[in-house]
Parts: sequence; structure tokens; C-alpha cells
Amino acid sequence: MKDTTRIIHERAKTLAQDYLHTEGKLLSILMEMRRQRLFDELDYSGIFDYCEHALNFSRAQSYYFKTVAEASEKVPELKSAIAQGELTLSEARRIAPVITKENSSHWIDQAKNLSQTELEKAVTEANPKARPKDRIRPVAKNISELKVSMDEKTEENLSVLKELLSQKLKKTATLADVIAWATQVTRDKFDPVKKAERSKISSGNPKVQLPGRHPLPAHVRHEVIRREGMRCSHKTEDGRRCTEKRWLHFHHLIAVSKGGLNTSDNLQLLCSRHHKLQHEPRL
Repeated sequence: MKDTTRIIHERAKTLAQDYLHTEGKLLSILMEMRRQRLFDELDYSGIFDYCEHALNFSRAQSYYFKTVAEASEKVPELKSAIAQGELTLSEARRIAPVITKENSSHWIDQAKNLSQTELEKAVTEANPKARPKDRIRPVAKNISELKVSMDEKTEENLSVLKELLSQKLKKTATLADVIAWATQVTRDKFDPVKKAERSKISSGNPKVQLPGRHPLPAHVRHEVIRREGMRCSHKTEDGRRCTEKRWLHFHHLIAVSKGGLNTSDNLQLLCSRHHKLQHEPRL
């Protein structure tokens, strides 16, 4: 081996060790931030949200840190194995669904010695619910690959839909065609944003609203959703808008108990976390 090759090789190994060591240190910091509830103070929902939007990690990396942090709080041996460079964050994430304080030695040893495929199989056999997570990853421009597990009933449904779509198109439909068709039809029918787009746009709040608590009229719900795009409207002091699109609630800017009405200009969408914060007593 040439001297230059050996130097580069040793440098790469050193950097790899530094990288693994940094993973462990960052994991410790994130766990400490959660223990001290610093994410609330920084206006992030947790480790995943912080890693993705403050540290600019990918969703996969953010998920790894969140999953391993939660497992490490229950099994400190897992955190130690990462800190000592015995396991990578990715390996730790794979055994997170099955590791306990009682079996930690076994699973840490499995993660160190088995291939990725062998480890995933062993984990799934130990805990069928721990099968590999669904994944969508880009493979080319405007093309992504979907990896998902399904039960027999879902597979049967896809097969039937494939036959129906083939009949409709008068040519053999691919599985990608079926997924595109099924998702579009389902979204058109159930997506609140699509429903709001189809609803008639009213000007202001044309119907007289009576004080007190009443069900939200459909046209008011549609107006709020159309305005805010089915996403939490909370903004931080620096203007950063919450990215949560699930667990949303309609929140009255002026409370109903104080005379607030069910009008679109008195309503906003908030995720469950920010909605709860709005109703907590002010210090």
C-alpha cells in the first residue's frame, strides 16, 4: 500500500470515528433538552421537529434521533453503546422496538454482528409490529419509490382495483397507476382543503351569528381551511409558522365565553400543542 493511500485511509477511519462520536454527543444533548423541556421554550414540538427544522436534518435522520432518544431513556445501555461507538444511530434505531433493560446485551450484540437485513428480520420475528417503517424515497426526477408493508386484505383490494382501473383505461394498469388513481380519488373525496375549494366562497360572514356555543357552520369551516391551508397557523416571535398539518383544532380568537362568535375572522386553526398553550393560564 502506498504511503499516500495509507494516510488517506487512516484519515477516513479517524473521521468516521469522529462522526460516530458526534452522533452520541448530539443524542445526549437532545435528550437533555427534552428533559429540561427546552423544546417548548424554543417553540418546537420535540426532538423530531427540532432536528428537522432547527438542525436541517432529513426527516429520516430526525426520526432516528427521536426514536433512539425515547428508547435510550428506558434503556440507558443503548445510549452507552452509541456513545462508545459500538453502535451507529441507524443500528440503534432498528433494535429500539424490542430492546429492554433485561435483553439489552442480546440486542446490542445482534445489532453489532448481524447484517441490516438479518437484523430487521430478527427484530420483526421478535415483535411483528416492529416491521420496517414505510418509506418514500426519490429515485429520479419527479419519481419516488414507495416501500410499504400490507396485510392480505389490502393486497386483495389493490388487486381488485388494478382490474377495475385496467377496465376503465382499456389497457393493463400498473400498480403505480392504481396508487395514483386511488390516492387522487380518496383525496378529492375526503381532503378538507379540496372540500373547501369546492365550496362557495362567501363574502365576510353573511349569516347572523348568535352569541354562545354552537356547531361551526360548514361554510365557516371551509373559509378558515381555505385561508390557512389545513395547517397550524401559530407563528413564533421570529415569524416561523408551525408545520403541523395533523391534530388540528378550530380556535376562537375571542373566546365564546367572552362573546366570541363562530365567524371566520374569529377563528384560526391550531395544532393540539399550540391550542393547549392558548388555553393555559397566563403567568
